[in-house]
Amino acid sequence: MSEPKYAFLQPGHYARGWHIALFSQELQVGEVKRLRYFESDLVAYRGASGTVGIVDAHCPHLGAHLASGEGRVIGDNIACPFHGWTFNTSGQCVDIPYASSIPDKAVQALQAWPVLEKNGFIALWHDPEGNPPEDYLPDIGEWGDTGWGDWQFYRSRIRAQACDVIENIVDIAHFPHVHGGKVKKFENRFADYTVTQLSTVDRDASANMIIPPGAPVELEQLRNEQAGSDADAWGDATYHGPSIMYYYTESRSSDINFRAWWVNCHTPVNQEELDLCSAVIVCSLDDTPLPEEFAATYPQMAHLAFGQDVEIWRDKIYREDPILCDGDGPINKLRRWYERFYLPRDITAQREKTQ
Repeated sequence: MSEPKYAFLQPGHYARGWHIALFSQELQVGEVKRLRYFESDLVAYRGASGTVGIVDAHCPHLGAHLASGEGRVIGDNIACPFHGWTFNTSGQCVDIPYASSIPDKAVQALQAWPVLEKNGFIALWHDPEGNPPEDYLPDIGEWGDTGWGDWQFYRSRIRAQACDVIENIVDIAHFPHVHGGKVKKFENRFADYTVTQLSTVDRDASANMIIPPGAPVELEQLRNEQAGSDADAWGDATYHGPSIMYYYTESRSSDINFRAWWVNCHTPVNQEELDLCSAVIVCSLDDTPLPEEFAATYPQMAHLAFGQDVEIWRDKIYREDPILCDGDGPINKLRRWYERFYLPRDITAQREKTQ
């Protein structure tokens, strides 16, 4: 069997970079959460000072799960509920309550994952080479400001590949077939760690649309009501690294003026599944408060937009050498950009020098 064309298609490979594991509101002081990402069982916990740790789930002593019995947090450390072996956020064993000394092998026996908490989310760093994290996730300036509130998020575990999700950022041609939209403006910009989509997409009653099963709102009816409206709207979506997208949008109309931040992310569970999450904060553009119904419905729409794509992803296969036409977006360019997160850093650096 020949090698796949792209490194991200190699079995067992996951992207180097930051991946969102939780939103801050999901992890309270003293709480332990079970996670499963990158085919690994993990636990996240928040210590007494508010510091978050993410470590491998099973104690290196006799293999107990550190979240059994709801877990046990001591100060800023996590203790095994089986024999009390205690580890800090770096994975160091700092106490064995019944031992006179800690065995040398135990000191660094538990793998810890670098953690970044900002903008109201908790991200972990994955790098198969074990290199230090890279600093590429920007602040969201409005996060925490008055009037914005906390993230309203929707998470689902789906059958899809990460490479399918990332290609949405350049796929201009799917809007009138999947999302019921008409593209007025569309542009992609590439940088080392980012790819951006600048777009204006209008609702179009004549376009096709996928309706996800169990959608809590009538998407088609809502699309038809908004089609041809006088709304002046635009959006700027940017992937920062391989799996976290920030989207900022503003919309002005005779009915409502608002602005919103979305954080869309996909975190690999295994070779076949992802955790897909859309989180939204929304605020009025003027002094008029947002209608309660709109503020409640708008975040649902963010996740439903991905839900439309999920209906395609769950059945599709990935074409390494697709037949493309002049109306497609820069799909091959996106694939070359995305591959950098799966290649060793030295190979990535060599490629950049020759480009």
